[in-house]
Amino acid sequence: MKKRNRYEIAFTGAGGQGMILAGLVMADAVAIVENRYAVQSAMYGPEARLGSSRSDVIISDSEIGYPKATRPDLLLVMNQDSCTKYTKLLKENGLLICDTTYVSHIPGEKNIKNLYKIPFSRIARSEFGTPLVANIMALGFISAKTGIVKKESLAEAIKRRVKEKFVNLNLKALERGYELGKEM
Repeated sequence: MKKRNRYEIAFTGAGGQGMILAGLVMADAVAIVENRYAVQSAMYGPEARLGSSRSDVIISDSEIGYPKATRPDLLLVMNQDSCTKYTKLLKENGLLICDTTYVSHIPGEKNIKNLYKIPFSRIARSEFGTPLVANIMALGFISAKTGIVKKESLAEAIKRRVKEKFVNLNLKALERGYELGKEM
């Protein structure tokens, strides 16, 4: 029997940091644009902003039976609370990407082999005038580093998922994140 290929991603941060949108864009890019198996699920607290927010995306070469990431292959943490709470779930040899704008301490950092620390929110604020595109910048970085999804597929998904007046800004953020990923 052939072993199924399952890739788990968890996008984590505070409410308002766009983790749900990041998951929706990733899943849309994989499932709709690239015509592969993907599901997205979301978890968030009752607070509209600043409460915790998590969006899981599962990518597989076959039908997906369980839609949540239990041992993420890739974990994006955009704030300290998420880093403290979710880092322990990362699969051995998994990829941890931290937004160092809001993450100062990584539990078990010395044991994490695949770690990138990038100040996405600071860069987004500095270069685009808002930290709200840090999530999309992180998607570009993920595309460059993992190849799990094509940058062009993410761009198509952004056009489908983001309000028209914000599409160009998000496409620029995607490109900037991709450049960062290629530089590192």
